[in-house]
Amino acid sequence: MKFIFFTTVFLSGLSLAGPQAKQILNVRLIDAPVNLDWNGLSTMIEAPLILNLCEGLYTYEYPRGKLIPGLAQSVTKSKDDTEYLFQIRQDAKWSDGRNVFAKDFIDSWIRSLAPESTSIYTYYLFDVMNAEEYHLKKISSPAEIGIKAISDHTIRVKLKHPVKNWEANTAFWPLYPVRLDQIEKYGSNWWRAGVLVSSGPFIFESYEAGKKAVLKRNPYYTRAHSNVDEIDFHLIADQDEALKRYKDGFFDFLWGMPFEVIQKFKGQTDYQTIDLMRGHILGLNAEKYPMSNKEFRLAILSAINPKNLIPPGADELKLGTTLIPPPLPGSKKSVQIKFDPALAREHLKNSGVVVGKGMQVRLLTSITEPEQSIAKLIQNELNRNLGFNLEISALQSHEYTTYMNLGEYNATLLTWTAKVLSPQDFLLPYSGWATYNRMHFKNPFFDQWIFEGMEATTDKSAETAFFNAQKIVTEEQGVIMPLFFEKDANLIRPKLKHLYFNHMGIPILKDVEVVGN
Repeated sequence: MKFIFFTTVFLSGLSLAGPQAKQILNVRLIDAPVNLDWNGLSTMIEAPLILNLCEGLYTYEYPRGKLIPGLAQSVTKSKDDTEYLFQIRQDAKWSDGRNVFAKDFIDSWIRSLAPESTSIYTYYLFDVMNAEEYHLKKISSPAEIGIKAISDHTIRVKLKHPVKNWEANTAFWPLYPVRLDQIEKYGSNWWRAGVLVSSGPFIFESYEAGKKAVLKRNPYYTRAHSNVDEIDFHLIADQDEALKRYKDGFFDFLWGMPFEVIQKFKGQTDYQTIDLMRGHILGLNAEKYPMSNKEFRLAILSAINPKNLIPPGADELKLGTTLIPPPLPGSKKSVQIKFDPALAREHLKNSGVVVGKGMQVRLLTSITEPEQSIAKLIQNELNRNLGFNLEISALQSHEYTTYMNLGEYNATLLTWTAKVLSPQDFLLPYSGWATYNRMHFKNPFFDQWIFEGMEATTDKSAETAFFNAQKIVTEEQGVIMPLFFEKDANLIRPKLKHLYFNHMGIPILKDVEVVGN
């Protein structure tokens, strides 16, 4: 934090003071942003910038995490939850002062759905009539998609089946509006610093590659209550260096650090924890031999005791027996495959797969912790109970994502963070609609049970539907093993008020205030 000390000069009985200091927040950026095109391949790496630059029709209010209108003023739904009518706020403006129009959302959604789209999140729009068909080139005209701007400030969305609370999807960044005129003018540089026109509380002022990204307050965004004028995101990948800078007083808060590092500060006034909507799973590639053999998959999962996979000191991990975390529907009954080494060996025998030196089974994981430690513990379990060696490939984040999408590995240690606070968000990545189904497994009954849960009118029927969906990919088909749910820990100086972290663990800086020193 930088402070300017004022000198008071007395002239003819008048007191003249210097200008008020600019309030700058210094924040750690964990990795270098690669692509801020929120319709495309933006990832959790870019999320801290995108979520503070932009806003959707709906957003989340913190600290409760309640879904509230953002750029929308309201939504009206049909009785059967198949038609949504969004009214956009009359005072919603872009950072260049132009009003936010309904067309900006339509342009964005069509861009995400385009057959040539690189987005891994297109399926968040597949509930919309003809959206999936357009993406798959089954229809050629975007006019046939069930989205329409019926006035400058009104959007009509028609769904192909009932979905309760579909407006929650609009709080996720691929559904944020875009300025097509800017994209046409600047091409692939439209999201660059100094060029990007944003719809949220801040402007992307500048970026020094590999070092620093600067956000400044958007004067046309009137619903933020922060007294911060500028946010300086400093790229510090090294954890020791990040911690040192926090201790030296440079960083105003510290996030994105390993839990075990921050846990050492437990009991201090700046220590805070948050429960994340994040699950760790072991996923098996159903198209990659020998995982294409169901009996072999069941052998693998039956040979692993999840209780043995929590690394020492990993207090951030809580054993999970479902893919969906509590308290969401679908989290009450276990779908965990039973640990049974004898049964695992029986499955292996039935598979006909010969475990030997010539057989290669590779597990993909990220280079971070606790993922690497969990991978090694899985390796130990399979060696002990099935007698073969699992090869581990630990890659940097961008490489990990690339190879995971390519499907080159037999198994993946996957961390899934909910983008939308709904049970289906934890299941859709493994459905037939997912652009990148990391398990390469498709089952119409699995997809149908997700539909049933989304259409459910009672919590009990939703619970049953989501339970049945999970049971197919875990106990019945042996494609996925739920492992853990996670919490996070951060260091926040007491002088910061109204600093919140969302369900993904990303800092939301719209209302942060600096009080005192």
